[in-house]
This record gives sequence, C-alpha cells and structure tokens, in this order.
Amino acid sequence: MNKTLKKSEWTPRSKAFIIADEDVDGVCSAAIVGKRYNNSACEFEFVNARSLGDALISQIKKIKEHDDPNNLDLFIVDVGINKANITSIEKSALSISQLGVRILYFDSHSNKYKGKNLLTHLVRANVNVFNGKIGVAAASIVQDFLGSPETSRLRLLGALSDRELQLTHRYKTEKTGLRGLQAAVAWGAYKNPDFLEKITRRLIRHPDLDLESDKEVIEYSIKANNHRDNLLRHVHKNGKILQLSETPRILVVTVLDRDDFGKARGTIAGRLAGEWGSAIILITQSVNNNNAYAITIRNSYIHKLDLEIMGQLANTENSGGSKGAYRLTISKDELISFLSKIQLWSRNVVPPWFVKSSSTKSKHPNKSQRSKSKNLRFQKKRKPETKPAKADTIPINKIPNLNTEVIEMQGDDSIEEDILDLSDLDLDN
Repeated sequence: MNKTLKKSEWTPRSKAFIIADEDVDGVCSAAIVGKRYNNSACEFEFVNARSLGDALISQIKKIKEHDDPNNLDLFIVDVGINKANITSIEKSALSISQLGVRILYFDSHSNKYKGKNLLTHLVRANVNVFNGKIGVAAASIVQDFLGSPETSRLRLLGALSDRELQLTHRYKTEKTGLRGLQAAVAWGAYKNPDFLEKITRRLIRHPDLDLESDKEVIEYSIKANNHRDNLLRHVHKNGKILQLSETPRILVVTVLDRDDFGKARGTIAGRLAGEWGSAIILITQSVNNNNAYAITIRNSYIHKLDLEIMGQLANTENSGGSKGAYRLTISKDELISFLSKIQLWSRNVVPPWFVKSSSTKSKHPNKSQRSKSKNLRFQKKRKPETKPAKADTIPINKIPNLNTEVIEMQGDDSIEEDILDLSDLDLDN
C-alpha cells in the first residue's frame, strides 16, 4: 500500500485518463485537471456512481494497449462510490495501479455503507485518495491540489454549482451563465453525453468562457428547462403525497407514470422541498430495474435533516449522496419497510430541524412549545408501533398554500397531521 501522494511531489505525466461525474462540478473538476496537460493528452469519460465500476474495467484494456503505462495518470473526480460495485472498483483499481498507472481520486461524497467508510477499498488498491468534507465541491479539492490561477474561475463555478458557496450578490455575474451551464450539462448527461466532453474541452481552452452567449449551452439549457417545467407540472397534477412525519416535516411524493425524469429528479425534489418547507422523498421508476424504485431525498433551504442517515436506513447497496441530496435505488419489496424506518427515526430526532434565514420567517413554535405540542399529539393519536393511525393519500394539486415562487415554511395546518398508515401508499397507479 502506497502513501498518499503529496502536493509538492505531484507533476503531470505524459497522458491523463479523466473519469468525472456528469454534473457541473464534475465537468469543472475535469477541466481543472485537463488544463495541466496538453489537450490532446487527455481522455474524458463521464459517469455516475453506478457506472464507475464498468468505466474502470474498460480503462484496463486501454491501458494495456499503451506503450508506457508508467507514464499515465488516471483521475477519478467528483464520483461517489457505493457498496454495490465497490468490490469491482477495488479489483479494477488494483489491476490498473499494478500496471504502473498513478491513480488519483478527488471527492467529498459520504462514501459510506452502514457507517463504514468505503474509501479504504481504494486505499488498498494503491489509489491516492483526496477526500474533502461533505459540502466541499470536488473542484475546490482539485484546484487546491493541482490548480493554477488560470483555473480559479472553474473552481468557483464548481463550488457555486455544488452549493459549497452560495450564489449571493457577490457572484451575480456568474448567476445566469451558471444556471444555463447546469441545465445544459444535465440535458447532455440525459440525452447527449458527448456534450460533456465538448464543454469540458472548451473550458480548458477558455476558462473564462462566456456561458451566457455560448450557443450550445443556450440550446441545451432551453431544452432542459422546458423538460424540467413539464415534469414539475406533471408532478403537481398527478403525483401522490403522504406526510411521513409532521415534526420534523417529511413528505413522500410518488410519481410512477413517467420514466423520463433523468437528471431532473434532484431538481424536482429540491423545488418541492422549497415550496413546502419540508424534506422530500421523491419516488419514481427505476429506469434500469423494473423491480426497483429510484428515490431522491432533498432538504429544503431551511430544513436540515441528516439525509445520509435517512438514506442509509434503506440498507441498500445502491445509495450515496452529499450534504444537500441523497439518492438510492431500492427493491419494491423493501420500500414500505424503508419508509417505516424513517417514520420511526423521525420521532426521535432532536430539534432544531430547521435554520432561520433573513428572508424566511419560521411559523414553528419555539422549542418548549414544540416539545409540549408534540407530547400532547402523541398522547392523543399515537397508536401501537405495529399499526400507526391512518391518513389518506393526497393528490399534490390539492395541497394548500402551493407557491412555486416563494420558499416558505408552511403552517402546521397545511397537511393532515396524523401519523400515516403506510399501507395507504398507492404504488400501483
């Protein structure tokens, strides 16, 4: 097992294979790396946590065909790992490192399974692991290790996109262009993966690229935003909602009649979380597995539950996330058990569950009032653990106080207060 490479020891080799996440932070991280090599000396591949294992297997063949593997670098940037394919990843990484390739991994996802850190598998495979705190953009970690003043703007775009930095007035000049890039990259990942490499190479050549006037960014962002808005209208009209917990507020939203959410899942869940001042569990079809659901969990801006704990209650190997979002794929047979665990967990969560901001006034009572009302509610309504009180599934378009423009914590009377009987969750329509 090698010691992790020090910043002062690093110099670029003759060629780099760069595997990056298919989002703006991944693109910017890849561009920062690519800037340190000749453009022709870089090969890019954009993946997600599920496809990383396959990407590494395909790299082995390329590397074996190379004249001098000892002069190659392999970067993995902004790609979380999960339990489902960690054995394959470790095996492939070890094979690659034994060929003489130097592997560097930059990321800040949780990378845990049942509380155990999966990064030890990479360390055993002689991978140089640079893991930042959750909430730090991969672009920031990469920039700190090998970036240059010329790539500082790429780090900024990655950090703003990943919400390490808030898009405040200080960064107003990047706001429109960044949002366009986010939408364009999401659409590219969904419909045309070649775009991700094209925009990465463009950013390598022009780190100060005017994103607001780039024709391809504009074209793709329009397509992405139209698709997102169409999906959001569909969710409002046809989605079903269950309140899993009142305090803290956790809503389950099921939309099973469409399979074209793509990269928009996180955006849709985030919008709903903002509208209703709640943690959102969005359940959609799994595109790759007919016997599973794809689940995205998001906090609202003022609601700060531990999404990693919530997500790992599913006990599924296909899971992972960061501070603001958690994604998992779960067997249909395990869904009700997963939601039941979250419901039980929520009863023991210690306040505060939300944070105040200058633009948002919370309608929740103070801590003493909250504790008192919670105790009274459970004295009146709480049933034995094996049979919670019933509540109906509510169409989303019937939820009061729906406002797509204002992010506000709604009052406690906006949704029924009862603890749910999860058998009411309609998963057949």
